[in-house]
Amino acid sequence: MPYKDILEAKKVWDNTLQVVAKGAIVKEVKDNGVRSTNFPKKIDNRISHVRPHAQNAADTYPLPNTDKLTGLNEYTKHSFWLNDSYIKDEIYLK
Repeated sequence: MPYKDILEAKKVWDNTLQVVAKGAIVKEVKDNGVRSTNFPKKIDNRISHVRPHAQNAADTYPLPNTDKLTGLNEYTKHSFWLNDSYIKDEIYLK
């Protein structure tokens, strides 16, 4: 990965750290109980994004700060992912 792309992907890391540190993970809870987050999405960055990566709802990590909206002290595991468009453009088309 070129260094300039690493710097851009680091923005996703930094943004995620801020969201967790502020206790602002959950943006809203829908009527069916599904939570939407403030984690970086695929459209927010050309290189990477954050997605759920838990086996089930009980597969969680403890949070350093309580989530302000839900009051949760733990949250479903999430991971950093490379965008499929980035992989296609940088690996398959080069």
